[in-house]
Amino acid sequence: MIAPLPPGVARITGPALKELLQKGGDSLVLIDSRPGGRYVQGHLPRAISIPLPDLEKDGAKLLPTDLGKTLVFYCGGLSCMLSPKSATIAVKLGFKDVRMFPEGEPGWKKLDFATESSLSFVKSGNLVLIDLRSADKAASGHIPRAVNIPAAALKSAEKQFPEFKAAPIVFYSDKDTEAVEALEWTREWEYTNATIFPGGAAAWLAASNPLQTGAAPKSIHYVRKLAEGEVSIKDFEEIVKTGSQLLVDTRTVEEFAKSHFPGALNIPAEEMAKRFAELPAGKLIALHCSTGTRAELAFDILKEKGIKVRYLRANVEFDAANKATIKE
Repeated sequence: MIAPLPPGVARITGPALKELLQKGGDSLVLIDSRPGGRYVQGHLPRAISIPLPDLEKDGAKLLPTDLGKTLVFYCGGLSCMLSPKSATIAVKLGFKDVRMFPEGEPGWKKLDFATESSLSFVKSGNLVLIDLRSADKAASGHIPRAVNIPAAALKSAEKQFPEFKAAPIVFYSDKDTEAVEALEWTREWEYTNATIFPGGAAAWLAASNPLQTGAAPKSIHYVRKLAEGEVSIKDFEEIVKTGSQLLVDTRTVEEFAKSHFPGALNIPAEEMAKRFAELPAGKLIALHCSTGTRAELAFDILKEKGIKVRYLRANVEFDAANKATIKE
Protein backbone atom coordinates (compact mmCIF):
# COMPACT_ATOMS: atom_id res chain seq x y z
CA MET A 1 0.00 0.00 0.00
CA ILE A 2 1.25 3.48 -0.90
CA ALA A 3 0.33 6.28 1.48
CA PRO A 4 -1.80 8.90 -0.28
CA LEU A 5 -0.57 12.41 -0.92
CA PRO A 6 -2.62 14.74 1.35
CA PRO A 7 -4.61 17.64 -0.16
CA GLY A 8 -2.48 20.75 -0.52
CA VAL A 9 0.78 18.77 -0.45
CA ALA A 10 3.05 18.35 -3.49
CA ARG A 11 5.32 15.39 -4.16
CA ILE A 12 9.06 15.94 -4.53
CA THR A 13 11.42 13.36 -6.01
CA GLY A 14 14.72 12.37 -4.46
CA PRO A 15 16.91 14.00 -7.15
CA ALA A 16 14.86 17.23 -6.96
CA LEU A 17 15.18 17.28 -3.17
CA LYS A 18 18.93 16.69 -3.37
CA GLU A 19 19.23 19.61 -5.80
CA LEU A 20 17.35 21.89 -3.39
CA LEU A 21 19.57 20.83 -0.51
CA GLN A 22 22.72 21.49 -2.51
CA LYS A 23 21.56 25.03 -3.30
CA GLY A 24 21.70 25.84 0.39
CA GLY A 25 19.90 28.81 1.92
CA ASP A 26 17.30 28.82 4.65
CA SER A 27 14.12 28.81 2.57
CA LEU A 28 13.88 25.01 2.75
CA VAL A 29 13.12 23.12 5.96
CA LEU A 30 13.47 19.34 5.68
CA ILE A 31 11.62 17.47 8.43
CA ASP A 32 12.06 13.86 9.53
CA SER A 33 8.73 12.60 10.95
CA ARG A 34 10.12 9.31 12.25
CA PRO A 35 10.95 8.51 15.90
CA GLY A 36 13.94 10.39 17.27
CA GLY A 37 15.91 7.15 17.64
CA ARG A 38 15.68 6.54 13.91
CA TYR A 39 16.71 10.11 13.14
CA VAL A 40 19.92 10.13 15.19
CA GLN A 41 21.08 6.86 13.63
CA GLY A 42 20.58 8.00 10.05
CA HIS A 43 18.79 10.90 8.38
CA LEU A 44 18.83 12.95 5.21
CA PRO A 45 21.32 15.86 5.05
CA ARG A 46 20.12 19.07 6.75
CA ALA A 47 17.00 17.34 8.09
CA ILE A 48 15.63 18.26 11.51
CA SER A 49 13.74 15.82 13.73
CA ILE A 50 10.08 16.47 14.55
CA PRO A 51 8.35 13.14 15.27
CA LEU A 52 4.64 13.13 14.45
CA PRO A 53 3.44 12.99 18.10
CA ASP A 54 5.52 16.09 18.91
CA LEU A 55 4.13 17.92 15.90
CA GLU A 56 0.58 17.02 16.93
CA LYS A 57 1.19 18.51 20.38
CA ASP A 58 3.19 21.65 19.55
CA GLY A 59 3.15 22.10 15.78
CA ALA A 60 2.87 25.90 15.92
CA LYS A 61 5.92 26.08 18.20
CA LEU A 62 8.08 23.53 16.44
CA LEU A 63 7.60 24.70 12.86
CA PRO A 64 8.99 27.99 11.50
CA THR A 65 7.06 31.20 12.15
CA ASP A 66 7.47 32.17 8.48
CA LEU A 67 4.56 30.52 6.64
CA GLY A 68 6.34 31.16 3.35
CA LYS A 69 9.05 28.60 4.06
CA THR A 70 9.15 25.46 1.92
CA LEU A 71 8.53 22.46 4.18
CA VAL A 72 9.47 18.98 2.99
CA PHE A 73 8.44 15.98 5.11
CA TYR A 74 9.68 12.41 4.90
CA CYS A 75 9.48 9.24 7.01
CA GLY A 76 9.99 5.48 6.69
CA GLY A 77 8.91 4.77 3.12
CA LEU A 78 5.94 4.60 0.75
CA SER A 79 3.54 2.87 3.14
CA CYS A 80 4.45 5.00 6.17
CA MET A 81 1.77 7.48 7.24
CA LEU A 82 3.94 9.62 9.54
CA SER A 83 4.99 12.19 6.93
CA PRO A 84 1.52 12.46 5.28
CA LYS A 85 -0.02 13.15 8.70
CA SER A 86 2.72 15.66 9.50
CA ALA A 87 2.34 17.42 6.15
CA THR A 88 -1.42 17.67 6.72
CA ILE A 89 -0.80 19.45 10.03
CA ALA A 90 1.52 21.93 8.28
CA VAL A 91 -1.13 22.72 5.66
CA LYS A 92 -3.74 23.30 8.39
CA LEU A 93 -1.32 25.68 10.14
CA GLY A 94 -1.23 27.80 7.00
CA PHE A 95 2.03 26.90 5.27
CA LYS A 96 1.77 27.62 1.56
CA ASP A 97 4.47 25.35 0.15
CA VAL A 98 4.30 21.92 1.76
CA ARG A 99 5.90 18.96 0.02
CA MET A 100 6.51 15.31 0.76
CA PHE A 101 9.22 12.86 -0.26
CA PRO A 102 7.11 9.66 -0.08
CA GLU A 103 9.98 7.22 -0.55
CA GLY A 104 11.54 8.55 2.65
CA GLU A 105 14.84 7.45 4.14
CA PRO A 106 14.75 3.99 2.47
CA GLY A 107 14.13 5.58 -0.94
CA TRP A 108 16.97 8.06 -0.41
CA LYS A 109 19.39 5.20 0.23
CA LYS A 110 18.09 3.29 -2.81
CA LEU A 111 19.11 6.29 -4.90
CA ASP A 112 22.59 5.80 -3.40
CA PHE A 113 22.49 9.18 -1.67
CA ALA A 114 24.30 9.63 1.63
CA THR A 115 22.55 9.67 4.99
CA GLU A 116 24.07 11.17 8.13
CA SER A 117 24.32 10.16 11.78
CA SER A 118 23.89 12.66 14.61
CA LEU A 119 26.58 13.43 17.14
CA SER A 120 24.59 11.76 19.94
CA PHE A 121 24.57 8.46 18.04
CA VAL A 122 28.30 8.69 17.29
CA LYS A 123 28.90 9.35 20.98
CA SER A 124 26.89 6.51 22.51
CA GLY A 125 25.21 4.39 19.82
CA ASN A 126 25.85 0.69 19.19
CA LEU A 127 27.83 1.21 16.00
CA VAL A 128 31.01 0.64 14.02
CA LEU A 129 32.82 3.98 13.73
CA ILE A 130 35.48 4.20 11.01
CA ASP A 131 38.17 6.90 10.80
CA LEU A 132 39.23 7.03 7.16
CA ARG A 133 42.25 9.29 7.66
CA SER A 134 45.87 8.19 7.64
CA ALA A 135 47.24 6.35 10.68
CA ASP A 136 49.28 9.44 11.64
CA LYS A 137 46.28 11.75 11.52
CA ALA A 138 44.13 9.32 13.48
CA ALA A 139 46.86 8.97 16.11
CA SER A 140 47.04 12.75 16.51
CA GLY A 141 43.40 12.80 17.57
CA HIS A 142 40.46 10.52 16.73
CA ILE A 143 36.90 10.18 17.98
CA PRO A 144 36.75 7.68 20.87
CA ARG A 145 35.76 4.14 19.79
CA ALA A 146 36.83 4.79 16.18
CA VAL A 147 38.66 2.10 14.20
CA ASN A 148 41.24 3.41 11.77
CA ILE A 149 40.94 2.05 8.22
CA PRO A 150 42.54 4.57 5.83
CA ALA A 151 40.41 5.31 2.78
CA ALA A 152 43.09 3.90 0.45
CA ALA A 153 42.87 0.52 2.21
CA LEU A 154 39.08 0.30 2.52
CA LYS A 155 38.38 -1.57 -0.72
CA SER A 156 40.40 -4.55 0.48
CA ALA A 157 38.99 -4.48 4.03
CA GLU A 158 35.57 -6.05 3.44
CA LYS A 159 36.38 -9.18 5.47
CA GLN A 160 37.07 -7.02 8.53
CA PHE A 161 33.46 -5.85 8.69
CA PRO A 162 30.73 -7.56 10.77
CA GLU A 163 28.82 -10.54 9.42
CA PHE A 164 25.65 -8.77 10.54
CA LYS A 165 24.74 -6.73 7.45
CA ALA A 166 22.38 -4.40 9.35
CA ALA A 167 25.14 -3.21 11.68
CA PRO A 168 25.23 0.61 11.83
CA ILE A 169 28.50 1.72 10.21
CA VAL A 170 29.51 5.37 10.42
CA PHE A 171 32.39 6.86 8.41
CA TYR A 172 34.21 10.12 8.96
CA SER A 173 37.21 11.87 7.46
CA ASP A 174 38.65 15.36 6.97
CA LYS A 175 36.77 15.31 3.67
CA ASP A 176 33.07 14.40 3.64
CA THR A 177 33.40 13.34 0.00
CA GLU A 178 35.82 10.63 1.13
CA ALA A 179 33.31 9.41 3.71
CA VAL A 180 30.57 9.32 1.07
CA GLU A 181 32.76 7.20 -1.21
CA ALA A 182 33.37 4.78 1.65
CA LEU A 183 29.65 4.59 2.33
CA GLU A 184 29.02 3.68 -1.30
CA TRP A 185 31.52 0.83 -1.07
CA THR A 186 29.91 -0.67 2.01
CA ARG A 187 26.49 -0.45 0.39
CA GLU A 188 27.97 -2.48 -2.46
CA TRP A 189 28.86 -5.01 0.23
CA GLU A 190 25.16 -4.97 1.23
CA TYR A 191 25.52 -3.13 4.53
CA THR A 192 22.14 -1.45 4.79
CA ASN A 193 22.82 1.04 7.60
CA ALA A 194 26.00 2.81 6.52
CA THR A 195 26.09 6.57 7.13
CA ILE A 196 28.57 9.42 7.46
CA PHE A 197 29.35 11.79 10.33
CA PRO A 198 29.80 15.10 8.49
CA GLY A 199 32.66 17.25 9.67
CA GLY A 200 34.41 14.34 11.34
CA ALA A 201 36.91 15.10 14.10
CA ALA A 202 36.50 18.86 13.61
CA ALA A 203 32.73 18.62 14.19
CA TRP A 204 33.34 16.46 17.25
CA LEU A 205 35.72 19.06 18.70
CA ALA A 206 33.39 21.94 17.83
CA ALA A 207 30.75 20.28 20.02
CA SER A 208 33.20 20.41 22.97
CA ASN A 209 34.06 16.72 22.88
CA PRO A 210 37.67 15.62 23.42
CA LEU A 211 39.57 13.57 20.88
CA GLN A 212 41.58 10.52 21.84
CA THR A 213 45.28 10.52 20.99
CA GLY A 214 47.54 7.58 20.26
CA ALA A 215 47.19 4.80 17.71
CA ALA A 216 43.56 4.04 16.90
CA PRO A 217 42.39 0.40 16.87
CA LYS A 218 42.78 -1.41 13.54
CA SER A 219 40.26 -4.21 14.06
CA ILE A 220 36.46 -4.05 14.18
CA HIS A 221 34.70 -5.72 17.10
CA TYR A 222 30.93 -5.36 16.87
CA VAL A 223 28.35 -6.96 19.15
CA ARG A 224 24.68 -6.61 18.23
CA LYS A 225 22.67 -5.09 21.08
CA LEU A 226 18.90 -4.64 21.21
CA ALA A 227 17.65 -1.12 21.88
CA GLU A 228 15.39 -0.33 24.83
CA GLY A 229 12.07 -2.13 24.35
CA GLU A 230 13.23 -3.98 21.23
CA VAL A 231 12.35 -7.64 20.74
CA SER A 232 14.61 -9.90 18.66
CA ILE A 233 13.36 -11.51 15.45
CA LYS A 234 13.81 -14.93 17.03
CA ASP A 235 11.70 -14.01 20.08
CA PHE A 236 9.08 -12.30 17.93
CA GLU A 237 8.74 -15.38 15.72
CA GLU A 238 8.24 -17.46 18.87
CA ILE A 239 5.51 -15.04 20.01
CA VAL A 240 3.77 -15.43 16.65
CA LYS A 241 4.08 -19.22 16.85
CA THR A 242 2.83 -19.63 20.42
CA GLY A 243 0.46 -16.66 20.76
CA SER A 244 2.09 -15.95 24.13
CA GLN A 245 1.67 -12.19 23.70
CA LEU A 246 -0.79 -9.90 22.00
CA LEU A 247 0.49 -8.74 18.63
CA VAL A 248 -0.37 -5.14 17.85
CA ASP A 249 -0.02 -4.21 14.18
CA THR A 250 0.76 -0.49 13.86
CA ARG A 251 0.30 -0.32 10.09
CA THR A 252 -2.67 1.32 8.41
CA VAL A 253 -6.16 -0.19 8.38
CA GLU A 254 -5.77 -0.88 4.64
CA GLU A 255 -2.47 -2.74 5.10
CA PHE A 256 -3.91 -4.75 7.98
CA ALA A 257 -6.99 -5.72 5.96
CA LYS A 258 -4.78 -7.01 3.16
CA SER A 259 -2.63 -9.24 5.40
CA HIS A 260 -1.77 -9.67 9.07
CA PHE A 261 -0.75 -12.13 11.75
CA PRO A 262 -3.62 -14.25 13.12
CA GLY A 263 -5.10 -12.76 16.27
CA ALA A 264 -3.33 -9.41 15.88
CA LEU A 265 -4.93 -6.14 16.97
CA ASN A 266 -4.65 -3.20 14.59
CA ILE A 267 -3.96 0.27 15.99
CA PRO A 268 -2.12 2.46 13.45
CA ALA A 269 0.91 4.21 14.94
CA GLU A 270 -0.45 7.65 14.10
CA GLU A 271 -3.59 6.85 16.13
CA MET A 272 -1.85 5.28 19.14
CA ALA A 273 -1.81 8.44 21.25
CA LYS A 274 -5.62 8.59 21.06
CA ARG A 275 -6.39 4.86 21.14
CA PHE A 276 -3.87 3.44 23.64
CA ALA A 277 -6.71 2.73 26.10
CA GLU A 278 -7.82 -0.08 23.76
CA LEU A 279 -4.77 -2.10 24.81
CA PRO A 280 -5.77 -4.75 27.37
CA ALA A 281 -4.34 -4.10 30.85
CA GLY A 282 -1.93 -6.69 32.18
CA LYS A 283 -1.34 -8.30 28.77
CA LEU A 284 2.15 -8.72 27.33
CA ILE A 285 2.24 -6.81 24.04
CA ALA A 286 4.56 -6.88 21.00
CA LEU A 287 4.30 -4.12 18.38
CA HIS A 288 5.24 -4.43 14.72
CA CYS A 289 4.77 -2.72 11.35
CA SER A 290 6.41 -3.26 7.95
CA THR A 291 9.86 -1.78 8.71
CA GLY A 292 9.91 -1.13 12.46
CA THR A 293 9.63 2.66 12.10
CA ARG A 294 5.95 2.91 13.03
CA ALA A 295 6.25 0.24 15.71
CA GLU A 296 9.07 2.23 17.30
CA LEU A 297 6.97 5.40 17.20
CA ALA A 298 4.09 3.57 18.90
CA PHE A 299 6.56 2.27 21.49
CA ASP A 300 7.75 5.83 22.21
CA ILE A 301 4.15 6.98 22.69
CA LEU A 302 3.29 4.13 25.04
CA LYS A 303 6.55 4.47 26.98
CA GLU A 304 5.70 8.11 27.65
CA LYS A 305 2.38 6.96 29.09
CA GLY A 306 4.05 4.40 31.34
CA ILE A 307 2.80 1.38 29.38
CA LYS A 308 5.32 -1.45 29.02
CA VAL A 309 5.42 -3.03 25.58
CA ARG A 310 8.08 -4.31 23.19
CA TYR A 311 8.52 -3.63 19.48
CA LEU A 312 10.06 -5.35 16.47
CA ARG A 313 12.62 -3.33 14.54
CA ALA A 314 12.70 -5.37 11.35
CA ASN A 315 11.11 -5.72 7.92
CA VAL A 316 7.90 -7.75 7.80
CA GLU A 317 6.52 -8.75 4.40
CA PHE A 318 3.39 -10.84 3.72
CA ASP A 319 2.95 -12.85 0.54
CA ALA A 320 -0.31 -13.57 -1.28
CA ALA A 321 -0.99 -16.50 1.05
CA ASN A 322 -0.61 -14.26 4.13
CA LYS A 323 2.71 -15.91 5.03
CA ALA A 324 5.13 -13.49 6.69
CA THR A 325 8.85 -13.13 6.08
CA ILE A 326 10.80 -11.27 8.78
CA LYS A 327 14.31 -9.99 8.19
CA GLU A 328 16.67 -7.22 9.29
